Amino acid sequence: MNKLLLNQFLDVKRRIKKNKSIVIVAPYFNEERLKDGYYKRVKAVDELFKDYYKIYVTYETDGTAIKFEEHENNTTVVRYLPGSRKQKILVSLLMMAAKRIYCHSVWQVKTKFFKIPGVKVYVDVHGVVPEEETLYGRYEAAQMYGDIEEATVQKAECLICVTNKIREHLMEKYGKKFKAKTIVMPIFDSSLAQYDTEVPKEKEFIKGKPVVIYAGGIMKWQKIELMQESINKTIDNANFMVYCPNPKEFWETWNYPKYKNLTVGSKAYKDLCTDVYAKAHYGYVLRDDITVNNVACPTKIADYFKYRIVPIVNSPKIGDFLDLGMKYVTLEDFNNNELPSKKELEEIADNNENVLKKYIDIHEKGKDEFRKMFKE
Repeated sequence: MNKLLLNQFLDVKRRIKKNKSIVIVAPYFNEERLKDGYYKRVKAVDELFKDYYKIYVTYETDGTAIKFEEHENNTTVVRYLPGSRKQKILVSLLMMAAKRIYCHSVWQVKTKFFKIPGVKVYVDVHGVVPEEETLYGRYEAAQMYGDIEEATVQKAECLICVTNKIREHLMEKYGKKFKAKTIVMPIFDSSLAQYDTEVPKEKEFIKGKPVVIYAGGIMKWQKIELMQESINKTIDNANFMVYCPNPKEFWETWNYPKYKNLTVGSKAYKDLCTDVYAKAHYGYVLRDDITVNNVACPTKIADYFKYRIVPIVNSPKIGDFLDLGMKYVTLEDFNNNELPSKKELEEIADNNENVLKKYIDIHEKGKDEFRKMFKE
């Protein structure tokens, strides 16, 4: 290690000793990344550590040497190669100094973290990683993360679960092996409250037709091709807007004509709220009835409720929302143009606003438990 890197390492270690500190194992977020629900969760948790010196540890690097980057909000990002023994030792020393590490999902956990002396490991359970790897046909990865998940439920100090469903899933899956404490804290980005655009009870139709949106990624489990089929089938019944991080990916699977009333693009989250959500009546949230989806906590559903957008679903078993009383329109009814009246649309939106309040209450309770845990 050269002298500059050594001094940077020693400076980070000194700051850890001097301040309340936490090592967060996750890629760092930025405005572009916040279009993705994973990074919204990272940011939401980051806000809970506003009084801490935060050291983000990530395997994302474009070089061979360890890197130390200074960011705002008392944050340092450490980029390292997990294949380098020397760099792993340096990261372990920082973890030992901080005494607590917070891993964003089983993807970020290494079983060796549990062996670092004097270190407590907290794991944010965003989803069911082994099942998701299996869904993509990555069976070796599914086995590896299954082993990590099993170690995590036994040895982690606490699991911070985005839904009660995911906690129930893990408890049932591991039975007596499950030893970790748990907190349920749904994903709720404070920016949802910041972009508080006035949303009318009754939104205007465009040329007598409702506005239907999709905002999110283009992952396999998000059923993009099923949504595209629905758009093509109902193109004469509504105005469609699709916003995703990379619009090119959407068009790669689009096998229909390009329609004037279909807009596809990419927007920053703030602009999405003010320019799109505030005008939309319906929003696609298509998921299969499988474990990966049943335990999930899609950030877009909270967004939809806030902006009075009625979800279009093919399965309503998405996280805890159904248990909280979510109302929706089925994909089959939407495709057959069997839609609620304007009055019924208002009533569904009213109901889902109340569901959002329950959701936020659970989030706030989880935050209180979280803060109490970190004071112990």
